[in-house]
Amino acid sequence: MSPEALSPMKEYVARRSEARLDRFAYELGRGCKSTDAHTVHDLRVSIRRYESCVDAFNGFFPPRPVRKFDRRLREILKPAGIVRDRDIALQLASEAGLTPDTSLVRVLSKQRQELAKGFQEDVKRWSKRNSSDKWRRRLVVSSHMDRRGSAKSTWDSSLTSSENAAFVLPGLTQKFFSRGRKLIQVKTPDKKLHDFRLRVKRFRYTLELFKPCYGPTLDKHITAVRRLQDHLGTMNDCAATLSLLKRPGLLEQEGARRLRDALKRRIKSERADLFAYWESHFAGEGVGKRWMGYLERYAGRVAMPQGSSTAARAADRMSA
Repeated sequence: MSPEALSPMKEYVARRSEARLDRFAYELGRGCKSTDAHTVHDLRVSIRRYESCVDAFNGFFPPRPVRKFDRRLREILKPAGIVRDRDIALQLASEAGLTPDTSLVRVLSKQRQELAKGFQEDVKRWSKRNSSDKWRRRLVVSSHMDRRGSAKSTWDSSLTSSENAAFVLPGLTQKFFSRGRKLIQVKTPDKKLHDFRLRVKRFRYTLELFKPCYGPTLDKHITAVRRLQDHLGTMNDCAATLSLLKRPGLLEQEGARRLRDALKRRIKSERADLFAYWESHFAGEGVGKRWMGYLERYAGRVAMPQGSSTAARAADRMSA
């Protein structure tokens, strides 16, 4: 377990956000040199992870620079998403058995090549205008609250990272299980499952922010959430590609009908796999309570005297 487990909350948030900015800067540099599928994907993920950090640790960042930086990030995310849509479509086409010489695949590949060229130019321009050092100075963590409730924040700046984790994560976990039980139903439309996918992703990213505060059991929980997210993500990828195939220039191409039929079958298959995975990993009696109990009792446990409870210690400090 990392020494960060007992860090003051403000210091912990600063380290987590700096690590994500570091990763974004690294992926941005890669994007200036290459636009292969992995690079584009990794750059998008680094932005999403940074945004999730700022969103999760509400109240610790200066609002105006955060909003401005978020608008600037859209300048990269939007074109990256357009390129990524073609990468996904090409991957799904390959999995459906379409060969590189199929008319649809050739058109998608050409579109991807042209879009990637424009995207790389966007990334290079963005990098020149937005230096890493400049944004680091503007996004310095500066908590606006003294104790819980003095600002609209989930966190208590007077407590350590582990104490905050013990208080907050069980509640987020309860919401995750409650939402899942409500939506993982045969009657639930795919659109609502897509909304749940976004919630699952935010929940997973928040858990990952507190990996230094827990042992290997948290890694197992995160893996379970990620696999659930994978099923939801594949369904969304198929739906997005079906929408893409409706566009002029793609609709009439050889292989388009075959791919559409394969995607519809894939959505049904992934939906069934999603329900089965939820049933086997999340729907069992007491599973949610066990997760909540672990997150409450074991936050920073290795760094504390034996027999002490993180939540109990935090409550003592707050009532002192």
